[in-house]
Amino acid sequence: MFDLNRLLNAFRLGAPADFQRMLDWKLLRGSHEFPGPDGGTCINEAAIVAAGYPYRAVYCVKDLPASFSRPISMLALCLNDTLDDTLRQELLLPFVTRLGGSADTPQVEMTRAELILDRTVNEVLAPALARAGHAELAERYRARNTPTELVAVAKRMRQDFMQQDFMQQDRTKSAALREPLVAAVEHAADAGRQWLAGLPTEVVFCAFSAMREIAALERERSLEKVYRRAVTILDAALEVGNRAGAIGGDVVAQRMQVAKENAEEALAA
Repeated sequence: MFDLNRLLNAFRLGAPADFQRMLDWKLLRGSHEFPGPDGGTCINEAAIVAAGYPYRAVYCVKDLPASFSRPISMLALCLNDTLDDTLRQELLLPFVTRLGGSADTPQVEMTRAELILDRTVNEVLAPALARAGHAELAERYRARNTPTELVAVAKRMRQDFMQQDFMQQDRTKSAALREPLVAAVEHAADAGRQWLAGLPTEVVFCAFSAMREIAALERERSLEKVYRRAVTILDAALEVGNRAGAIGGDVVAQRMQVAKENAEEALAA
């Protein structure tokens, strides 16, 4: 089972000095032509360097080397560009050495995408629906057999909202709750359609979009819980199929230092 605190403590307290240097690499939102003096790249750009490839800017998952799983990298990219600076550094840095070498067969990639979607629906979306008073819809989500059934659930929710004025006594609160919930359900339905079309990366993007809508409903502390849940889902997907080969902390730190030095030279030229 993934234990983020244990992993981070191992990095900080028991790791060699070279791995400590890796922790100095700062993860930032968006893509970057060059690493900054403290790293200053997104998670996927840092992972490219850690895997031993020449540094490159990543604007979308198609920019990644072929050895990177596209659906897994999509979830990492979405998290990278959504989390605040503190959470990004804490939650995503441990994955820098785990993305390269994760690519697998189309069947495995679809299995990963379905896992990400299933856990998003079961652990994030369905509980949010239940908390908002839609216990029946939440149960229908949990009882589904295939991702395509998410389309039918979305249709049912639209019908429910047409038949009754949701939280009629407080229309302002009604709209604030209704819009993100409806958007999340629609994103989940879109993920079901992408699953039917056999497009795993698009499945993951739609699943994360649903998760982000639910996070928008929550208070700050609960919002953080949603994204911590997303990281456990990312970890679970990485346990399916090919995994990155073990890379020594000294090797990773050296590669990252060279990337920073090369960037400084290029900027100075």
